[in-house]
Amino acid sequence: MKTIAIALLAISLLAGCAGKPMREPTSVKLNDGTTHYFIKTDFKPCQQSRDWAIRTLKIRANEICKSGYMLVDEQTPVILEPLERSGGKRELTWEIKCRNAS
Repeated sequence: MKTIAIALLAISLLAGCAGKPMREPTSVKLNDGTTHYFIKTDFKPCQQSRDWAIRTLKIRANEICKSGYMLVDEQTPVILEPLERSGGKRELTWEIKCRNAS
């Protein structure tokens, strides 16, 4: 019985840390002809949620860039209001560039 209670607690904690699905990527074509993509997702302030967000962004980056990608920048904007007011959500944004297919 104790094992079941611990398992249910762990599941509820992980469910509370889940992020939201990823938003559609945007892209910018630079003067040198390369295209940079911006992909982002929300996560909650716990390590499991951030790990989930990173795995999700890696999967999406590989879908966009079939020959692989380079992570150009990673940003998590700082929220200055208390966690209760912001709902505890954070946004993780990646700027990626596709590798050339060789």
